[in-house]
Amino acid sequence: MKAPNRLLGCLAISIILFLFCNWLRPMSHIPAGIQDAWKEGNTYRLVVFGDDWSDIGKYRVSPPPLSTIRDRDPDRGDMWTEALCRELNCGAIHNYARSKPANMNVKTIGSMVDSNVLVKASAGEKNGTLALFDLSTQVQQFLDQEDNGGFLRGRVGRSEGPTMFTIFFGFWDLLEFASLEKQDAIRAVEESIEALFRNLDLLAEHAHHPVQVVIPMIMDPTFLPVFQDRRNDFTSVFAHYHHKAVFLWTAWNTALSQAAAKWDRGDAYVPDTNDIVISQVRQKQLLSKHIPDGPGLDKQAPLFDNVEQPCLSPKQGNGGEVQGDDVVEKCFDPTRHLFWDSIHLSGRAHQLIGQDAARLVRGNMTANSATRQQGLDDGPPAENKKYDQKNSPGFNLKFPPGY
Repeated sequence: MKAPNRLLGCLAISIILFLFCNWLRPMSHIPAGIQDAWKEGNTYRLVVFGDDWSDIGKYRVSPPPLSTIRDRDPDRGDMWTEALCRELNCGAIHNYARSKPANMNVKTIGSMVDSNVLVKASAGEKNGTLALFDLSTQVQQFLDQEDNGGFLRGRVGRSEGPTMFTIFFGFWDLLEFASLEKQDAIRAVEESIEALFRNLDLLAEHAHHPVQVVIPMIMDPTFLPVFQDRRNDFTSVFAHYHHKAVFLWTAWNTALSQAAAKWDRGDAYVPDTNDIVISQVRQKQLLSKHIPDGPGLDKQAPLFDNVEQPCLSPKQGNGGEVQGDDVVEKCFDPTRHLFWDSIHLSGRAHQLIGQDAARLVRGNMTANSATRQQGLDDGPPAENKKYDQKNSPGFNLKFPPGY
């Protein structure tokens, strides 16, 4: 009986060793920082920069006055940053993003990449407008907060794991740029993308490891209910305003994707938010018209029953008049609406964005893989290398002929 027992024991040890070795084996398709976190049994933290589309309502520094914070309805669901954190099992979200405040007595613009770009482009007309913390301010808040916390010295990994950043701006930028003269609007887009990557370089200069960042492209703002609401404000020139907004949206995403592809200070993941959202609109429209779709989406029930009207809408009186922006009605099932309100996607739509971002991260599908590989082939990058505007992608954005 001893021989069979020894044989079984050896077999069991072999199986255990095989499983253990496979567990330790580096996964080439997962970024190195996440590999280290998993191997050490740690998670990593998500540091969030952005506007209303990223803000989770919990703040690391300088929280806004309670009277200006919009109440978060549980029926709305999670933000895409929370969905990303859940998908990747991160340990904490450090939020520096800011939403446009409520109950303000002065005209306010939501968070932009660089509020100075708008001030300069509008020739000082926006000087009396309150601008929220832009990306530069948010990044500086993070660096000030982390000065004694380990990020600047590479000590964060032991307690909270590696750091992944998210940067999502553009919504408020484009709504404001669309009202500028065309050449000023083009220049504002270019300068905003340049400012975004200068801030990324600033983070890279202070990081102990190559930076990992998720930078979603923005969706076509003309699909948002708030844009359609402006039809009444720009009755005579709405088509012109619409055309310009679509062009600037294309210019923004083109400039962003080109700059991300050439960035060499870390790993950049660039989800296509517009493709994610518009595919849901297309799916609903095809189904409603009984038109078969190539990928077979028509065989599936659409995720959203309503892709035009938001879940929250202004309440109307008996005579059909709107009772006020602060008096709203909520839909019966928020999960069946693509939009939560006039400027925000629903929680279910945010979940789709977070899941797609997580898919890119898990698959190591970076936008700048060729540039990063070239950098590895050429040797370690210079320590003080910064974003060089002269050598950055020349977008040379032009409006269509006759515009």
